[in-house]
Formats: sequence, structure tokens, C-alpha cells
Amino acid sequence: MKRILPAMILLVAWTTLGTGCGSGPAMILESDIPAPPEMESRHSANIDQRSGELDGGKFTFRGPIEDVVVFTNESVALFQAQGWTVAKRTVNPTAGDLVFRKGNREVEVNFRAGQLNPSMSEATVIVRQIATPTPPPSVPSA
Repeated sequence: MKRILPAMILLVAWTTLGTGCGSGPAMILESDIPAPPEMESRHSANIDQRSGELDGGKFTFRGPIEDVVVFTNESVALFQAQGWTVAKRTVNPTAGDLVFRKGNREVEVNFRAGQLNPSMSEATVIVRQIATPTPPPSVPSA
């Protein structure tokens, strides 16, 4: 019994580590909305979650933004991988504003790179419902 317990603990720890590393991008409240890349959640408010979807809320994050263009491209790729379409993309050298749509929901991602310390950059994710649903992406015909 003394040999089995440490082996079991090691197996559980190894399995948990492997699952965490290969589980894909971080999502906000286990929804289809990606968290900003490499950023940690700091605060959330006005959460509205129905039928397994995140329909509303405001989420703030802090973390590194070394390059605004790279951060923007990574964010867009994460959202598109979840079926979101880009409705707005405004980026300047120190900040950006992205808007994504899917069905009757819209997600706005505002971010600002930390000028003195890139690791102190901030992002806000606002989730809301919209009146006119976004049509699903069309598949080009051959």
C-alpha cells in the first residue's frame, strides 16, 4: 500500500498536467468565447449565461502584449476557430478594438499595451446580445 499511494499521486498529477497543457486556448467561463491570449482574468461583472451560452458580461484581463499586431492576429484566429466573424478591427501602435459576431451575440475586445511594462497590458471583453442575428458564414460554391 505504501508504494501504490505515491504512484497514484504521481499518475494523477501527470495526467492533470498533460490535460492542462494540451487542452487548447483558455475560454471565458467554459463558453465559446476565447480569453485574450496569454492574459489572466482580473474581474468579471454583469454575467448573463443561458442555455449553455454566454450572452452577456464584462470581463477584464491583464497580461503581456509585446506586439499589438501579433496580439490582434492571435485574437482574431482564436475567435474565428470558434465560428465568430470579424465585424470590426481597429488597431493602432498601442491599442486596439475588435468586434466579433456570432448568431445574436456580439463580443467587443478592447486592449491597450502597457507602454512602460508590456506585461501590465490590459484587455476588456464585453459580451452582449444584438437585435439582428449575424448570418452564418457562407461557404463558397465550387
